[in-house]
Amino acid sequence: MGFSSDIMHDFVAKEIKNIYSSYDGWKCTPRQLETGYDTLVVLERRNSGHRDCVKVLVTFGRSVPSPLPEELTRADRTTDGTVTRFAYAVMVPANADTSTVPAGVRIYTMKSFAFEGKELTWVKKPVRKSESAPVKVPA
Repeated sequence: MGFSSDIMHDFVAKEIKNIYSSYDGWKCTPRQLETGYDTLVVLERRNSGHRDCVKVLVTFGRSVPSPLPEELTRADRTTDGTVTRFAYAVMVPANADTSTVPAGVRIYTMKSFAFEGKELTWVKKPVRKSESAPVKVPA
């Protein structure tokens, strides 16, 4: 059959891929969490004989869940014996409350979604302000 995913997660996946580009060797694997709509994105790459692993918690909530899910902070074991460097991050909509995020955890702000008051809104690209493009008249 076909592949089905949520449009909100598609926009966020594009934003994550802009930060962690496949050009730089990052492989992206999303995992659904049991906490509802939150997603854990695992990014991995090999770099100079090391294995880099970044886990990003994507949440659309007004505030970041406290405490952070164990899946985010737990270091995965490697089977090949390479040294792994772990990092953790949280991606939240603009204007979300990040006061519960511990020090040392990166915070990324979504460019596609933001809170306006208590409502989550989709931030669209700005459109052209005039009805038609200005036409230059040859002199």
